[in-house]
Amino acid sequence: MEGRRRSDGGSRSPRTTAHLADTPTLSGPARLHLLVIGEDLYATHVLPVAGVVVIGRSPACEVFIDHPSISRRHAVLDVGPPLAIEDQNSSNGTRVRDVRLGPSQRVEVAPGDLIELGSVQLVIQQRTAAVRRSRVWSHDYFDARLEEECERCELSGGGFAVVHLRFDGSLGDVVQDVLARELRTLDIVAIYAPGQLEALLCETTASEGETVGARLSALLQDRGVEVAIGLACFPADGRDPDSIIGHAVARARGDTPREPAASVEVPETGMQTLRRLVERIAHGNISVLIQGETGAGKEVIAETIHAMSPRAQHLFLRLNCAALSETLLESELFGHEKGAFTGALAAKAGLLETADKGTVFLDEIGELPQSMQVKLLRVIEERRVMRVGGLTSKAIDVRFLAATNRDLEVEVARGTFRQDLYFRLNGITLTIPPLRERQNEILPLADIFIARACGDANREPLAVSPDAATLLLRYSWPGNIRELKHVMERAVLLCSGDAIRPEHLPAEKMRSTRTLRSEPPADFDRPTVIERSGARPSSQRSKPTPPDDESLDFKKDARERERRRIISALKACEGNQSKAAEMLGISRRTLSTKLDQHKLPRPRKRS
Repeated sequence: MEGRRRSDGGSRSPRTTAHLADTPTLSGPARLHLLVIGEDLYATHVLPVAGVVVIGRSPACEVFIDHPSISRRHAVLDVGPPLAIEDQNSSNGTRVRDVRLGPSQRVEVAPGDLIELGSVQLVIQQRTAAVRRSRVWSHDYFDARLEEECERCELSGGGFAVVHLRFDGSLGDVVQDVLARELRTLDIVAIYAPGQLEALLCETTASEGETVGARLSALLQDRGVEVAIGLACFPADGRDPDSIIGHAVARARGDTPREPAASVEVPETGMQTLRRLVERIAHGNISVLIQGETGAGKEVIAETIHAMSPRAQHLFLRLNCAALSETLLESELFGHEKGAFTGALAAKAGLLETADKGTVFLDEIGELPQSMQVKLLRVIEERRVMRVGGLTSKAIDVRFLAATNRDLEVEVARGTFRQDLYFRLNGITLTIPPLRERQNEILPLADIFIARACGDANREPLAVSPDAATLLLRYSWPGNIRELKHVMERAVLLCSGDAIRPEHLPAEKMRSTRTLRSEPPADFDRPTVIERSGARPSSQRSKPTPPDDESLDFKKDARERERRRIISALKACEGNQSKAAEMLGISRRTLSTKLDQHKLPRPRKRS
């Protein structure tokens, strides 16, 4: 409820924010506030613009009053109009203007009236809201913060959401007002392109992100702004910035997020050799393991194998092993019988059953929990599935394709991936080279993505200027084809001429081998100022930025900090890896992975 969310400063989770002394305060629209006064008790709650507010001693109430004279559900305040309060059969009663209400009696109230709940006094006041200024950042800064958030959540196991907004016109007062009042100071808002904004909702679950997106859409449309909103979440929609932004942008357009093409017709390269190998193995039934960096086009290769196979007329089932919980993954994969668990009101066929005679693509197979690895191995060996709660198994005819950006041989040696499952999946391995090793494909792929984006925008195809082409060829493309597609689509939106030029590209990032720091460098565009309730997050405080030639590579610096934290935790826990993992806030399995990544010896617990 808005009233409850705003009562703690607008946060969806407990936090503190520092108010900046140089942030001007403006006058916003008047809002109703509820003052709560009692012995050793004083609090203020911002009331919603409409609806009802439950007041009581239960923490589930919108206005929680921890006082012995208050019943668990004492009264209901209807914000109206008109304003009214109703007693909920409370033990110590509700009084309005010195008159005690009967059980379930409702009476109208006005700002300034004294309301007594037990021995606690309430007063409704109408105040002009304090509105502080905050910023809409550049896309380059947003991209850097998003990369930082991906790395943080990989380590902590947390999540976040990205909301992409497409609206008619410029960044006007209505859009500014809605964003300022509905988003937290912790959230980061940036300009993606003219008429398009993006918001990073830190520490936000998928369901919370959907709620925020729906509310933004409703409020903007109520105020006459036609808006389309797309939501993407970590890790369900990806674990890197380009995957997440790509999903959010595609959903705002009303498209289904798709992997970009893995290659184009170019002179003989490793990709041409790979394509010929794909054509040869597509007609068989052998399991295929596809390896490659994030964004290199592993899903496209899997789709190509399916499309060229005799199974092409049947289902191609995509499963992201990292996006589903272990319990949900088992139920979704194998199905369940009626009554197998709470909520299983009817029998349900699993996805593997529905994919009979088709192809099953297991993306991010390296993230599969070990308990599920055992069950999947049995299915691949026997070609039979047993539903959760079932007594008999059912035969299936599917072909398994798997993809990973991990080195599964290393995972096998580490003990995090079963060797027998690896051998079953690895009938043949296809390795996709990264885009930086396919220089002659960069510009042809860029032309393809530009043509598609221009077609979506109903404009003539754009050329790539020589300076922009040089920039594209010199960049290392850590996000591979997916990053290239994202960069070119945004360049088309920014370009108002007849050619893509360096100013339409994320030139600051592409001209340097360094990743952008979490604070914007001095030559970032001056950010747009919007009004926002509350203070700017402390992580955005201005501070001097060292010259580029003196700054460390962000990734290397973050990696070294992580290495030091792991060493310190292991020392503090005397080599006990389970306790060290708990201290670091990660799983024992993740710590084991980190030890190998940092080439740290596995310590022995002291006796």
